Amino acid sequence: MPGKSLPSHSPSPEQAESLNRLIQKAECPLLVTHVAPDGDAIGSLLGLGWLLRALGKDMIMACQDPMPYVYDWLPGSSEIVQRTSQSHDLVISLDCSDRRRMGDVGAGTLASLPVINIDHHVTNTKFGTLNWVDPSSAATAQMILNLAATLGWELPDHVAVCLLTGLVTDTRCFRTPNVDQAALAAALRLVACGASLSQITQRVLEQRPLASLRLWGQAIEGLQLQDDILWTEVTRSMRQRWSLGEDGDSGLTNFLSGVREAEIVVVFTERDNGTIDVGMRASPGQDVAQVALRLGGGGHPQAAGCTIEGSLSAAKEQVLSELHRSLSID
Repeated sequence: MPGKSLPSHSPSPEQAESLNRLIQKAECPLLVTHVAPDGDAIGSLLGLGWLLRALGKDMIMACQDPMPYVYDWLPGSSEIVQRTSQSHDLVISLDCSDRRRMGDVGAGTLASLPVINIDHHVTNTKFGTLNWVDPSSAATAQMILNLAATLGWELPDHVAVCLLTGLVTDTRCFRTPNVDQAALAAALRLVACGASLSQITQRVLEQRPLASLRLWGQAIEGLQLQDDILWTEVTRSMRQRWSLGEDGDSGLTNFLSGVREAEIVVVFTERDNGTIDVGMRASPGQDVAQVALRLGGGGHPQAAGCTIEGSLSAAKEQVLSELHRSLSID
């Protein structure tokens, strides 16, 4: 049953006391981020993981899906597991808009444990025992930075690198509408703590393997434009052709969002387990978050996603029909 929620801004010491009490009481917390993880998911997971380890916690960091290759250089990335059989006394959900986005990690134990829900998505369903949901934050990583500052936790350079990666990727290098003075100030604090903005942007936004670009080329060749909705697909056979894993299309949806003729961009990605990941981007004035929420996902008005069971053709029909019905496209 959902519990109390913290106010939607950086927590004051009094407001953060409930968070601090649960964290200090826990000995073996399980930190979980969402399926199909992005940079904010991985960055906030690693950042908080390192902070809790410094407090002496025997924490486990988990994500149901494999970590995208663009983040495998981050400190502690090799410690993220996809399954856990260890006993835990607390679950901390990071960047998940609802419980389903956590996947099956520790599913058998979640019902009996307190859950701290830390997220910045406007579609968050407040599923935690304690919910700190702040849609005014540009990234969950920014919230972790604010929490560390409020509770007086030291911020070493390896933590700063993880958190700045989350902030950079979720804002597309500070270009999204939710970037404000607070987000830029957070970035300056993280750089002052030792994170390199140039290194992060180069590694996660600029560098791509040649095989990924070839996959992108095949997906771009298959682009369809219907009533200002631009969409394409990435199938398993396409990834196999270029010997790529499930993260081979990483960054494609953001890249396509720059197409001038499109109000909405959708990329359908066929996963190895038979599900379809749907990534959506929207121009200002459009809102794909509510569409994603109705389809079992979530996100932001201009960037959202969901995972759909069933065939690729059925997923395309369902999502495109929902977009045409729900969005006001001129």
